[in-house]
Order: sequence, then C-alpha cells, then structure tokens
Amino acid sequence: MPPNLSALGSLFYRLLKRSNVAIGSQNETSAKQVISVSPRSENIRLAAKMVFDHNIEGWVCNRIPDMVRFFDQLHEAQNIHGDIVEIGIHHGKLFFIMSSAARDNEKCIAVDLFEEQSLNIDKSGNGSYSHFSHYIETLFPHLKSKISAIHRDGISISLNQASNILSTDRVRLFSIDGGHTKHHVVNDMSLAQELVVSGGIILLDDFIGPHWLGVTEGFFQFMEKHNRRLAPFMFFENKLFITTFSEHSALLSATRAFIESQYGDEIHHRWRTIEICGFNALGCA
Repeated sequence: MPPNLSALGSLFYRLLKRSNVAIGSQNETSAKQVISVSPRSENIRLAAKMVFDHNIEGWVCNRIPDMVRFFDQLHEAQNIHGDIVEIGIHHGKLFFIMSSAARDNEKCIAVDLFEEQSLNIDKSGNGSYSHFSHYIETLFPHLKSKISAIHRDGISISLNQASNILSTDRVRLFSIDGGHTKHHVVNDMSLAQELVVSGGIILLDDFIGPHWLGVTEGFFQFMEKHNRRLAPFMFFENKLFITTFSEHSALLSATRAFIESQYGDEIHHRWRTIEICGFNALGCA
C-alpha cells in the first residue's frame, strides 16, 4: 500500500516544534537540526561539501543539497522507500549528493552516454565515465557497492524495458538531466512516471532555461499528452520539482514550511505561489 502523505504539512510543523524552531526563524543552527531527522542527513551534507570542494563538474546550485536532505527527511518520516536514479550524469555532481541519501538496501543508478558522445545530438553535457569512476574510487568508495552505471541514452529505453534495464521498479529520487531535446524529455519524464513511488520526487533540470528550450517544450508536451499521475510543486535553482498527484498538496505545504524555517523572510519577497499546468507551485526569483 502506498505511504499516506496527507499529514506531511503538519508533520513538518511537529518537527519544527520538537526542534524548538519558530516558523520564520533565521536561526541557522536550529533550522539545521530540523533537517537532521534523517540518519543520512550528515552523509548528504558531507557529499555536497565534497563535490564543491573538489570542483566536480555538474550543474548544482548551492541550495539543492538542502532540498535533497529535506526530501530524504520526509521519506524517512513517512517510510517511503525506493532507489535513486539520474539520467544524465556528466561527472556525477548531483548524483553523488543524491546517492548519499540511499539506505543500505537502496540502489543508485547512473544513466549516461558517457564516452559515446557521438549520440549526444544536442551537445547537452559531456559525460565522462573515467571521471565518474575516478570520483567513486577516490571520494565515494563507500557508495561503490550501491552504484550501477548504464552506458546508454535515456531515449533508447522504452517503457516496457525500463524496469529490466534499470533493475528497479521503485524510485524515490529521480533526476532528469539527459538529452535536452523535447523528444528526450518526453521519454525521460515518461520513464520517471512509471518508476517513481507515491511521494517520490522528480528533478527536471534546465526547465525554462533559455539555452535549452527543448526541455520546457518537452515538459509541457508530456503534461498535455502523457501525464497520468505527476504534478509540479516547485521551481527552484534551475530545476522543476515534481511529485505524484495525490501527494502534491501536502508536499507543497511541507516544502513551504521548510523554506520559511530555513531561509526566513526570504519566503515573502523571493518566493511566490505560481501555477504550472494547473497545479500550484512555489517559484523562486
């Protein structure tokens, strides 16, 4: 039975109260206590520090690790389980942060063309398995047993092949940053829709990016023609965050509470409730 997420908003307020954090507080230490509920929170923080300190290439703004920690906290509180998947690894910057959220029995699956760049028709990214595997060996050896790398284009994976090729049918964190054509995005969103668990999170990179209009076009085409169960709830730091339809409202409320506790008054002047495809979402300017 899918986990019940209807109490996510009130859950977060209870966590705030337990940690003595007032909504809107700018006390950084207290706010960090809130997102330390998950036993993997420190792993995610250290992984983020590692990828930034070692200048691992990728497209991750400095607050995305906070959001990964927060989503992992909610998954821990609601007993949501599933693997970690990213399509479009480049050198692994976001992948290593997300993988640090994996429980002992959860797999981390990296999909990329890697050195087969002749198939990178839109020249989005420049994946390198040699760099990726080097970072696993030298910086993240503790994750090695969980990681599997699949050398192929996401668009080459059909829906009926997905669970066999990726060796998973339950994903709780799914990043889409592969080919940036509309065809790639429609395909990768369709794969994510089939694999993500209720309450899972999809991160779509370069949404509304002026250099990669195919991402935006592909997303809207997916939502119009193929969407059955997904709803966007936040646009932040160049990524669109999407969850499952039934969990959308509660997750939106919990995320707003987290942002207000973590970033204080910013919620009132940088953030706004927007509408994307008929769904309310948080947008940050």
